[in-house]
Amino acid sequence: MKKILVLIFLICFWTLGGNYFTEYNSLKNETLVTPVIGNEEVLIEVESGDTYGNLWKKLGIENEFLYKFYIRNNPPTYELQKGVYSISSASLEDIIQNQFQKPLSKDEQITILEGWNIYDIDIYLSEKGLIEKWDFIKYVTNTQDIEPLQEKYSFLWKTKTLEWFLYPDTYNINPNTFNTEVLVEKMLKNFHVKVFNSGIIDINTPSAKIKQILNLASIVQKEANIKDNPEELAIIAGILKKRLDEGWQIGADATVCYAHDIATQNCTPSVVLKYLYDKNNYNTRAMTWLPDWPIANPEAKVIKATANPTSTEYYYYLHDTNGNIHYGRNNNEHLENKRLYIK
Repeated sequence: MKKILVLIFLICFWTLGGNYFTEYNSLKNETLVTPVIGNEEVLIEVESGDTYGNLWKKLGIENEFLYKFYIRNNPPTYELQKGVYSISSASLEDIIQNQFQKPLSKDEQITILEGWNIYDIDIYLSEKGLIEKWDFIKYVTNTQDIEPLQEKYSFLWKTKTLEWFLYPDTYNINPNTFNTEVLVEKMLKNFHVKVFNSGIIDINTPSAKIKQILNLASIVQKEANIKDNPEELAIIAGILKKRLDEGWQIGADATVCYAHDIATQNCTPSVVLKYLYDKNNYNTRAMTWLPDWPIANPEAKVIKATANPTSTEYYYYLHDTNGNIHYGRNNNEHLENKRLYIK
């Protein structure tokens, strides 16, 4: 009786095992039916958290057990990346081993606005899901990351941050393969072209002079109403430079927030008031020299205006509620402008 039971068990085992083996080989080698019937090629999106082991549904495979058995015994040699893949009808072996190696290249555009600082850029990139918050800031202020770049770009000599050289512009990026280092390289190359190759600043200008121009330009970028009154750029640059040269405080509200790692969008009037006379190495309301480093990334026309300031008799300026600028030659005229135009 025992022999009969053993024989029956072996027959069942061989039959089931044979069926599984046959089905496994069929799954491995035969052309798969694509999820969209009638299409020879389909797009499959790999999302965050997806692994090779859970792609069976997206591939239209019914037998999860055999699929996972195959993956376990034939692990791909490359990492699965997030992105969209073009999958052609083929065997499972071909699809897994070959067709998931590289997602489709789909460039998107991102725009870094004029006058943004590294905190603005970090928020922007993290909200788009391209980086984790603070990743961008860590990279552009890390001396170990900056040192290799200094070998390529002489204008980065002795800088401890890339804040002033991250040229504001629109850039093409691939969100599936986004890399902070690649974006930063594009921004630095763009800066070199827009500022040095264009002749705005001579590349042979002493480093200290270049840094002073860019530092002051970062303040002018935030202080001027460029959209409505572009002509005021060089005038404001001249006023601020005159204050600096004569030992005055530059006194720009735009410098108040930077020491506190505050993005432009969060530097509200109430925040400025809170830190207005805070003593640090950036607040020009509390010192008579330039900040340690620029407070933002200025655009070419602002850098040009700062490098070629307009000399005037004015020491003061303010914008009214409509964005129009009003100049004053002394504090009395400035106070009168406040009375007339600041409601």
